[in-house]
Amino acid sequence: MKILNKLTVKNLKLNKSRTIVTIIGIMLSCALIMVVAGMAASAQQTMVNLQINITGNYDLFVKGANKKIIDNAQANRNVKDIYIKQNLGCAYLPQAKFDTKPYINVVAFNEKSFTDCFNVTLKEGRLPQNGNELVLSQSVIENSRAEFKIGDTITLDLGKRVYVSGAEIPLNDTEYFIDENGLEKLVDTHKKTYTVVGVFNKVSSSYFAADSNSASSSAFTLAEENADINDLFISFTSDGEKDYITTSGEILNLTGDDFESLKNDFEVYLENGDFYEASINKDLLRYKGFALSDEYMRMLLSLAVIIIVIIAISSIFVIRNSFAISITEKTKLYGMLASIGATSKQIRHNVLFEGFVLGIIGIPAGILLGVGVIALLVVILNALLENMLNGISFVYAVPWWVAVISAVMSAVIILFSTLSSAFRASRIAPITAIRGNNDIKINKKKSYKSPKFIKKLFGVGGEIAYKNLKRSKKKYRTTVISIIITVAMFISISTFIEYGLKIAGDHFKDMPYNITVHANDKLSYEEYENIYKRIIADTDINSSIKACENYYGNIVGLTDYYTEDAKAAELSGGDLAYVFGVDNKSFKEYVTALGYNYDDVKDKALITNDFKYYNSDNILIKGKEFDLPMNTVVKLYPNGTPSYTEDDIKEIQKTDPDFVYNPDDYKSVDLVIYDTINKEVPGSIVSSIMSTLNEGSVLVSEDYFKKLFAEDNDHTTGVIVIDSADPVNTVEYINNLDIENLDVFNINEQKEQMNAIVLIIAIFAYGFIIVISLIGITNVFNTINTNMRLRSKEFAMLKSIGMTKKEFNRMIRLESLFYGLKSLLIGVPLGLLGGYAIFKATGNTIMLNYSFPTMAVLISIVFVFFVVWLIMKISISKVNKQNIIETIRNDNI
Repeated sequence: MKILNKLTVKNLKLNKSRTIVTIIGIMLSCALIMVVAGMAASAQQTMVNLQINITGNYDLFVKGANKKIIDNAQANRNVKDIYIKQNLGCAYLPQAKFDTKPYINVVAFNEKSFTDCFNVTLKEGRLPQNGNELVLSQSVIENSRAEFKIGDTITLDLGKRVYVSGAEIPLNDTEYFIDENGLEKLVDTHKKTYTVVGVFNKVSSSYFAADSNSASSSAFTLAEENADINDLFISFTSDGEKDYITTSGEILNLTGDDFESLKNDFEVYLENGDFYEASINKDLLRYKGFALSDEYMRMLLSLAVIIIVIIAISSIFVIRNSFAISITEKTKLYGMLASIGATSKQIRHNVLFEGFVLGIIGIPAGILLGVGVIALLVVILNALLENMLNGISFVYAVPWWVAVISAVMSAVIILFSTLSSAFRASRIAPITAIRGNNDIKINKKKSYKSPKFIKKLFGVGGEIAYKNLKRSKKKYRTTVISIIITVAMFISISTFIEYGLKIAGDHFKDMPYNITVHANDKLSYEEYENIYKRIIADTDINSSIKACENYYGNIVGLTDYYTEDAKAAELSGGDLAYVFGVDNKSFKEYVTALGYNYDDVKDKALITNDFKYYNSDNILIKGKEFDLPMNTVVKLYPNGTPSYTEDDIKEIQKTDPDFVYNPDDYKSVDLVIYDTINKEVPGSIVSSIMSTLNEGSVLVSEDYFKKLFAEDNDHTTGVIVIDSADPVNTVEYINNLDIENLDVFNINEQKEQMNAIVLIIAIFAYGFIIVISLIGITNVFNTINTNMRLRSKEFAMLKSIGMTKKEFNRMIRLESLFYGLKSLLIGVPLGLLGGYAIFKATGNTIMLNYSFPTMAVLISIVFVFFVVWLIMKISISKVNKQNIIETIRNDNI
C-alpha cells in the first residue's frame, strides 16, 4: 500500500498542471464556503451590535414593575443581569429655547445600565457616581440657551406632568408641548440640586433618552438603592434566551391568555397587576438566532441551501472531472498494477488517497484565502457604510466552527467527487486496460454522421470536429455543463443586481432637489410663509418651492370615474384625497410645462392618473386610474367625511358626557378637477415630489389650497423643497436658525446611502459570480487541456495523412464554436428562467416591469466564446510543438 501511495504522489508531481488546477478548484470551493459562512456570522454579530445600540442589551423589558417582579428576576437562574430605570420627575428646562420643548426630565439608572445595557458614550466629563450628580443629554444642550459647564450646580423643581383632569402624562410622551389653553401643569414638585459631571452624545435607544418629538429633554443620574423602581431591563443567559418565552413567563408570573399574548405578540399588558407592560426584545433575539418565525427561518434555510447547493455542484464538477481525467490518463497504469497483483480495493484506495493528498493541500489554502477575503470585505464594507450604522462598524467575527464547516464540506465534496472515479478504476479489467480497448467505443448499430451543412460550410475539418464531439460525449458533456452553470448563474444574479439598481435609480431619478424641510401641522399660513422667507435667504440655494400637504380630506365621487384598468387592479381608497399645494410661481411653471394656460388652471386642480399596482394574484397591473372629463366638479371634505349620525352621538354621550361632535366641521366644498396628468415632467421639482405620492394625488396652487383648507386644519403640514449648491452648508444654516419643530433631510445623504447599499449588494453578488466562474473556468480548462493532450496521437495521425496547419486550426476553432453554442443554447434560457424567478420572488416589494437582461446575455456570449477559444489556443499550442512521429510511437500519452 505504501508503494501505491508513493506512486500516487509521484504521479501528482509529474502532472503538475492538472494537479495545480485541481488544487485551485478545491481551494476556491473551500474559500467560497468559508466566505459565505464567515460573512453570515460577521453580519449576524454586526446586526446584534446594531440592535443593542438601537434598543439596549436586554431580552425582557418590564414597565411599572413592583418588588415581586424584581424578586422573581433575581431568583431566576436564567437571568444574567438586571438593569434598573427610575423616573425621578420633570422640571422646567432652564432658559428653554422652544415653547414646544419646555421640560427636562431626570432619569436614574443603576451603574451597569450605563456601561452594559445601553451603548452610550460621553462627549465630555464622566458618569454619575451618586444620586446628586447629573449627566446631561445632547438634547438639553441643544434646547436650552443656558451654557452648562462641567462642575455647575443646577436646582430643579421636579414633579409630575398632569392634565387638568388629574391624569398623569408619561415622561416618554411623544407629543410636542402645545398648551394654549392651560391643559396641563406640574404637580407634587420638590427641589433637588445636582452637580453637572458630564454630557452624553446622542443615544439611539428611546428607552434611554426622550423621543426627539417629545416635550422633554433628558438628564441622567445614578439610581438610589431604596428608591421606587419604575422599569426593568432584564438580560438572560444563553439557556434563558433559548427558551425566552418560558423564562419571561416565570419572571412575570404569567398564565393562560396573558402567557399566550406574550408568546404570540411578544408583549403583554397588566395595568392592575404586578407590572403595567412587558415586552420581549424580539429583534435582538432574532439576530442572535433565537426568536425566528417559521417563515423567517424557512427563508434563511432556503437561501443557505441554494447557495450551498450551487457551491457544491460547481465544486463537485471541477473535482470529479479532474479525477475522471486522471483515471483516463492512468487506465493503462491501473491495468498493469492489477496484472501484477494489485486488488480492486487497493486501486480504489489509491484513487481516494489521491483525493486525500489534494485535499490536505487545497482545504487549508482555501481556509486561509477565505479568511483573507472576509477581512478585505469587512474593510470595504466599513468604508462604504460609514455613518450608516449609527456609529457601529461592520465587525470581523469568524468563529472557529466556520472553518470546521468549510473543511468538512470540502472534504465531503472531495469524497463524493472521487468515489465514482475510484470504483470505475477498480472495475477495469487488466487486459482491457493495457490494450486500451476502452479508449474508443464504436457504435456498431449507428455510425456517427454529421449534417450535410457542416461539411459544406466548414469542410472536412468541421466534419471531423463534429464527429469527435459526438464520439467523446462524456468529456464534451462535462465541459458544456461547466459553462452552462457559469452562464446561468451570471445572468440570474445580474438580473437581481439590475433590479436593485433600478429601485435606487427610479427613487432618485431626475430628482432636481437635494433638501426637504418638513414643518409641523400647528403653523398658520403666515407663520409658514415667514419661515420659508428666512430659509431661502441662504445664498447657496439655487431654487426652491413652498408646498402644503393635506392627507386627511375625502373626495366623494372619484370612484365613479374608475377606468377598467383601475377596476382590474382592485384599487381601493379612490375617494381618499392627498391634496398637494405649491406656491403660485412653481405651480405656474409646472402647468406651463404641461402645456396648459395658467389662467385656466390656477383656481382648479390637477389629479395624477398613472398607477402601478400588484393585485391579489401578484400580477402587476398598470394604467390610467380615472376617466375624468375636463372641469369635473367633485365634493371635497377637508376634515374627512362625517362619521356619526345624531343617534350615534347620543349613544356615545351616554358613556362619555364630554364627547363633542360638531357636524359643521365636516362640511364639503366644491373641487374643480381641470384635467388628469401623469406624475412625471422631466426636470420639474413639483413632478419629482408628485411621483413619490399615492395614486390619484391632487395638485393645486397655493391660493386655491388656502380656499379649500382653513388655517386651523389639523391635517395640513408644510414641506419646503430646496435645490442647494452646497446641501451640507444649507442644512447647517437652517438648523442654526433655531426654528422649532422642523425636520431637515439631506437627500444627497439618502442617495449616497442607497448607492452604497446597491454597491454592497453588487460586490457580494458579482464576487459570488466571479468565484463560481473561476471554478467553472478551472473545470473547462482542465477538461479541454487534458482532452487535447490525450488526443495528441489522433492529431499527429491527421497531420501525417496530409491535414494542413490551417485546416487543423480551423477544426479546433470549430470545436470551440460547438462548445460555446451548445452551452449558450442551454445556459442562456436557464439564466433567463432564473432571472424571471427572482423577478417573481421580489414582485411583492418592487413595482418594476420584467426587463430582458440584454447586457448580461451579451456579456455571457462574449465571455464563453473568448474563454473557450483562449483555452483551446493555449492547449493546442502545446500539441503543435510535439514531433509527429514521436507522438504516434508514444504509448504513454
